[in-house]
Amino acid sequence: MKVTCEIIEDLLPLYVDNVCSEQSRQAVEEHLRECEKCRSVFESTQAVPVPHIEPDSPVEDKAIKKGFRKIRIRWWAAILIILAMIPIAFLGWNEYSGRGAAYSNQHELTVGNGFMDCLVEHRYSLAYNYLDIADLKREWLEEWFSEETLANMEDDAMAKFCEMGAVLDDAGGIESYNYVGISLCGEDNDGTKIYRIIYKIRFAGKETLFHVDVSEEGVEHFGGGGSFVDDPLAQFSIWAEYLWQDYEGCYFDPELGEYVYYTTEP
Repeated sequence: MKVTCEIIEDLLPLYVDNVCSEQSRQAVEEHLRECEKCRSVFESTQAVPVPHIEPDSPVEDKAIKKGFRKIRIRWWAAILIILAMIPIAFLGWNEYSGRGAAYSNQHELTVGNGFMDCLVEHRYSLAYNYLDIADLKREWLEEWFSEETLANMEDDAMAKFCEMGAVLDDAGGIESYNYVGISLCGEDNDGTKIYRIIYKIRFAGKETLFHVDVSEEGVEHFGGGGSFVDDPLAQFSIWAEYLWQDYEGCYFDPELGEYVYYTTEP
């Protein structure tokens, strides 16, 4: 019968204390040579020093070893419990305070980090999949355009997003990012919570702050500082504005401070 890890774990205290039979000792040693998991458990028990006590009799010796074995097991159990409580307490406090990583925003944090990974890797078509385009389309249908005008919005939006990403790449692209913090920043029209994740990014040889607003539906908005006139990072963050201008048939003139509509007249 193959000796299982559970049996070996039961035998390990006896093996460590040298009170098991020769057959059990051989079985433990053979298993430890093949099983990395059990070998790790065995090595961890060796890290706990046990004082040597000279017993008065074999009966007392067995009782003392059994007592120390129980203490060692309880000691390790206490350490594991403490280590498990640290992240639980951390997430619980953040849940209560409404700031930082918490139970309720783990999905949003994962989405934000995945989005940033794609930007750093210059994989804009994948980054686009993190965007909440459905919500943007609903907003535009309510306020600006018809179903006919937005019939191909998903394809148009991806093309515009990747186009602005290419402009960003021409300026060097986002080189790296580091997570700074996350907090609840508001709610969508339907009451969906939106979390703002702050990152420190490196762009054009400089470090700057960059935020990504995420709901359970995906990335709602993102951006940083800079001028929309000549900063590719700022222009990339308003890619949807450029898409809106394409549908509206206009462009924004920064000198005039207003939209200028294209004319079909010769």
